[in-house]
Amino acid sequence: MGPSIKVSGEQRATGVSTLNGEWEFYWEKLYTPIDFEKNNGLIVPKKVNVPQTWSQYEIGGKKLPKVGYATYRLVIDLPLEEAGSIKALLIPGLSSAHTLWINDEVKWKSGKVGKSKDSSKPGNSLKIVQFQSESNQVEIVIQVSNFQQRKAGITEAILIGDPEEVYQYHEKKLLTRAIIVISLIVMGFYHITLFANRRKERSQIFFGLVCIFVAMRSALLEAGLVTYIYSVLSWEAASKLEYLGASLGVLFFTLFTYTQYAKDMNQKYRNIIIMTMGLYSVFVMVTPVIIFTNTMLFFQILIILSFLYLLFVYIKAFIHRREGSIGNILAISFLFFTVINDILFYNNVVKTTELASVGLFFYLFTQSVIISKKFSLSFIRIEKLSEELTRLNTTLEQQVHNRTIALQLTNKELHETNEKLNEAHQSRSRWIHNISHEIATPLTSIRAYTKAILDGIIESDKKYIQLLYDQSLYISRMLNDLRDMTEIENKEIKFNMERVNIKEFCIHIFEKYKWDIEKQGILFTYEDFLPGPVFSIIDSMRMEQVIVNLLTNAQRFVDHGGSITLEVSKENEKNVKIAIRDNGSGINEKDIKVIFERFYRGSDQGKSHSGSGLGLAISKEIIHYHNGMIAVESEEGKGSYFYIMLPII
Repeated sequence: MGPSIKVSGEQRATGVSTLNGEWEFYWEKLYTPIDFEKNNGLIVPKKVNVPQTWSQYEIGGKKLPKVGYATYRLVIDLPLEEAGSIKALLIPGLSSAHTLWINDEVKWKSGKVGKSKDSSKPGNSLKIVQFQSESNQVEIVIQVSNFQQRKAGITEAILIGDPEEVYQYHEKKLLTRAIIVISLIVMGFYHITLFANRRKERSQIFFGLVCIFVAMRSALLEAGLVTYIYSVLSWEAASKLEYLGASLGVLFFTLFTYTQYAKDMNQKYRNIIIMTMGLYSVFVMVTPVIIFTNTMLFFQILIILSFLYLLFVYIKAFIHRREGSIGNILAISFLFFTVINDILFYNNVVKTTELASVGLFFYLFTQSVIISKKFSLSFIRIEKLSEELTRLNTTLEQQVHNRTIALQLTNKELHETNEKLNEAHQSRSRWIHNISHEIATPLTSIRAYTKAILDGIIESDKKYIQLLYDQSLYISRMLNDLRDMTEIENKEIKFNMERVNIKEFCIHIFEKYKWDIEKQGILFTYEDFLPGPVFSIIDSMRMEQVIVNLLTNAQRFVDHGGSITLEVSKENEKNVKIAIRDNGSGINEKDIKVIFERFYRGSDQGKSHSGSGLGLAISKEIIHYHNGMIAVESEEGKGSYFYIMLPII
């Protein structure tokens, strides 16, 4: 007696049992139950595991070809108490032609079994077969032939159980698949309709076509639905549509992804995927089923590579925080997982089930939510724009009036700015001219006196040497100003900031420069209005440079017998004031406005050499770095009042 499978009540606790296990297998023989009953020259059978394509079986050390014919046989042992009861077999949509016998009786035929391609006809229809056995042993004989495609033999599990349980199992599975297919079709035509009404949104047509092709493939993968499809389409057409659903689905899915995240997808890789899937689709349409089905492994590799790149695109979109990227990356990750599952499932690596359609349904449902949200946001924006437009229309006249006034003010500011720029440009030109002149004058003197001494025209007297020293000192000071200004402009100047007592600092300055000023016949006084020690964060050397510059300027404009006063006071709780007051010639109103500008020199050049025009500009930058302020109050003929404000700590 050959292999048998015992079906117990415990096995069928979930409703149905599979007939997976060891079956008798007769290669290139088409036996009937009568042949087994009479033992008409039967060959020795091979024991094989079912379900599995027979190209995985070996006879004589060689694997069997995918095309051919064979007979399967199995004896089922039912519980003794179930002898004589009515049972049902669920025959899946086997991709090969097959004929089923149960206890010597033909119960089902799908296609036409034959020993050659011409004598056979493929079939792929699911069938539920009821039978009643007088004994507890049931003999199953199945003839199978395949000359049309890659899968051969019993490649899916045959189920057994009570008729009601088998029908419930089948209807539940069929209903689940039908819901997915119908939902995909509805989503597809909905988005195609949206595109028809608004052609600018190309993502709608691509998304709709993905839904349609995925729905088509999902329907063709469910044997229960294929039974109805075969009433309209031939077996070969259905097989081609199954593969086209995958290839064109990936093609339009790539185009849809590009419309979402064009900045994150490389056009070169996009074109490679589209061209590859397009060429493969043409290949499927023009070749027989036996040829293109044998390229399934190659096709699966293409799909994996395509999805890996698309997953990379979604990750980039997530990193760049694109709209909807979080939902997309979750959905495509789940989809990628289901695609990998299906590839392993169809290659008999894992014993799960087809999940890609579920993954695609989840992904497409997520896209529907994202697109719907996008449309909702668009409508909200449109409503807000409409409200804004209404409001603008009602206040348009006032806005035009306000903007006219604003434009007039802007024009006035531009005119004033232009005048200031012209004035600054002229000032810079004067400054360059003055610098050239001021450097040339002492250089001429130095050269003339040096030449006269060398030629013996004048004697090397101390007064001439002092004159040469004074001229070179002036040039050195001017070059130092130029260097400081350059460092400030290039932000290269360094400050050594420290906490300093301003009262002590000002007293030190007064005492240090008192003699130099008073020897010129100018009275130099110090007035302290501080209630006590006041501290500020300053660079003592740079701050001294500013105050000395102000004192030097005051000396140039104060006559013999005049006065200069250094004042220090507390302006408020946050600021301390250091001021230089003189009774010199003063500054005219026009000069006050631009006196701290770079490259500017006053119209009154004083008693001796005028400065480079950079001293006050440098002082302003130094005070600015201290988060302070420098300003001047002056009236021509009545003296000047320069003051510095520094923050108190």
